[in-house]
Amino acid sequence: MRSMIGKMKIKLPVYTVCIIVIILLQSTVLDYIKIYNVKPNLIIVFTVSVALLNGNIEGAIVGFFAGLAQDIATGKLIGFYALIGLYLGLAVGSINKRLYRDNIFVVIFFTFISTIVYESAVYFLWSFRSIINGQINLLYPLKAVILPEAVYNSAISVFVYIFVIKLTRTFEETERT
Repeated sequence: MRSMIGKMKIKLPVYTVCIIVIILLQSTVLDYIKIYNVKPNLIIVFTVSVALLNGNIEGAIVGFFAGLAQDIATGKLIGFYALIGLYLGLAVGSINKRLYRDNIFVVIFFTFISTIVYESAVYFLWSFRSIINGQINLLYPLKAVILPEAVYNSAISVFVYIFVIKLTRTFEETERT
C-alpha cells in the first residue's frame, strides 16, 4: 500500500497536468478539427490508455478526475462524467493483465469499444426520460455521433497510447532511482 501511495505522489501532478491540457484541447483546439461535425474525446482515449498500461486502480483514478474536470468544464451535473470515467477506467484496467498491451491493435480495439459504451451511456442517461416516452430515435446518435467518434478516437489512440507508454516508462525509471 505504501509503495502505491509513493508511486501516485509522482504520477498525480503529471496526470493532473495531462488532464488540464486535455480539457483545454477538448474545449478549444479540437473544435477546429471536427470531421462530420464530430470531434475526438481525448478523455476517453487517455483513460483507456492509462488503464491498459497501469491497471484498474490507476485507470479508475484517472477516469474519475478526468471526468470530474469535464463536469466542471461543461458546467453540467457534477459527478456525472466522473462516475462514467471511473467505471470506464476500472473496467478497462481490470483486464490489462490478460492482454498483450504492447500491441497497438489492442489499444485501438479497446478505445473503439470503450467509446461506444461511454458515449451510449452518456446519451442514454441524458435522454432517459425521452427514451422512456418513445420520443427519441436511438439509431441516429449511434450513426451520426457515437460510431464516427469511436473511429476518430481509435485513430488518435495510437498517438495518445505512445505518449502514455513514454510517461509510464519515465515513471518506472524514476521509481528505480
